[in-house]
Amino acid sequence: MLAILISTFDRYETLARWTAAQVERQWPRHPPIFYSGLTGNNEQYLGYSGDSKDWMSVTLHAVEQLQQRGFTHAYLILDDHPPVGPCHEEALNELLPLLALKLHAAYIGLLGYGQHRSVEGKILGRKYSLLEQSSIHYRWKFSLHPGLWNLKALHTILLQRMKTYQEELRTAWNFEQYRDEPSDPEIFSLMQSSYRICGARFLKKKCQMKAEIFCEITERFVADVMLFKAKITGGSLARNAAEKKLFSHYGHYLGPYPLFWSGVMQQGKPNQDWERWLQRSNDLELKSSWSEVKQQVFLPATCNL
Repeated sequence: MLAILISTFDRYETLARWTAAQVERQWPRHPPIFYSGLTGNNEQYLGYSGDSKDWMSVTLHAVEQLQQRGFTHAYLILDDHPPVGPCHEEALNELLPLLALKLHAAYIGLLGYGQHRSVEGKILGRKYSLLEQSSIHYRWKFSLHPGLWNLKALHTILLQRMKTYQEELRTAWNFEQYRDEPSDPEIFSLMQSSYRICGARFLKKKCQMKAEIFCEITERFVADVMLFKAKITGGSLARNAAEKKLFSHYGHYLGPYPLFWSGVMQQGKPNQDWERWLQRSNDLELKSSWSEVKQQVFLPATCNL
């Protein structure tokens, strides 16, 4: 059985529900949605005990709750990673879960290779839809960008991480940047079963979205040239300054779950690169809804400073 788990906590409930609304809009036939990290009397809220900032413990509890309800796999989506375009429902609901079973995959990442992103492992054949089997040395093989998780595997990885970090350090960041040791036999088998998609293989609107990919390749090429010129004329500092202005050109990834890779939030504030990218978008509904949710989530915190 397949679910969607949106990871959040009470302060960002509005943001999480906005992300769920974008899922409803872009992925109408989605699996059932649940939330980790929220309190309250709601069947979708999986509850938690302890400190809400202990992301690993909160997520572990949610995983156990899903398993008790009979779910074996879930798309784990952080609250600031909504889909920003039409989702390929057949791929998300059927094809990728089937591939996960065939490959005994611990994880299939929806931010894959291609589109200005390098290959980090072995590309499987067309029989497996050109999935990439990540190298055991690839640092981000258990990324928290949206991805399909085997819940048993996620449970094992969470327990392993929780032994390593004290409660106040059990953050989402420490979960994904942790360097796994091949000497651990249980973790090593999971390290060998991490995969990423080829996004261009799973486009909902193939002609339109391939045209978008081509346009963004052109934009990125121009941006790369500008960065090179900045470094030649002004050195590393000038290049870094230019990169901050141009970074939004590298953030969009088209696939079965189109996303902006670094999310809509950064360090508790709206992500400026996301907003630069959104300015160029033709999705008026997404722009309007983001403007509303930004006022509800972030402006009250600003006013209290």
